[in-house]
Amino acid sequence: MRRLLLPVILLAGCSTAERDDALSRSPSFRARTVAVAATRGSRGKGVEISRALVSRLEGLGLTASALEESDSVLAGSALSLEAARSPRLLDEIRRATGADAIVFLSLDPNWRSLEIAALDARTGDAVLRSVAHPRGEAFSAPAEIADAAARALATLAAERRTPKASRPDDPTDEIPLP
Repeated sequence: MRRLLLPVILLAGCSTAERDDALSRSPSFRARTVAVAATRGSRGKGVEISRALVSRLEGLGLTASALEESDSVLAGSALSLEAARSPRLLDEIRRATGADAIVFLSLDPNWRSLEIAALDARTGDAVLRSVAHPRGEAFSAPAEIADAAARALATLAAERRTPKASRPDDPTDEIPLP
């Protein structure tokens, strides 16, 4: 038995699959619109990460916008998770973006893990806390970070979307009637 244990442990450490851990999630909360706050620990790649994440979230059926690029007094400011719980700031974010949820990303200094937090934009309550890890030693690009964050945030989408490859001769590729 001991001879088998060591190879199993070594193989588990070499896994290239993403490792995502949902720390907490509100099962009843759903969002249609999400505002993405500036990314902490991004080494100057915050805008690039936000744009990539906005694109990924829109692919999931969420309307998304980056606070850094909004028409708001908050544009360009680094908003912290604690400060965002202020009713005044929540009102400003909702007015500027129409967001149901506010997303915060925090990378460790070496890009070896990503913490994702989402707040209800009306109450300031945490609706999601998750941690994602890269496939390899560290995240290599903003697109990889955005993919990891989008996987965690997919549970917030009001409408579940799964990408489907459509074929020209597919009879199910029609616009559904209401």
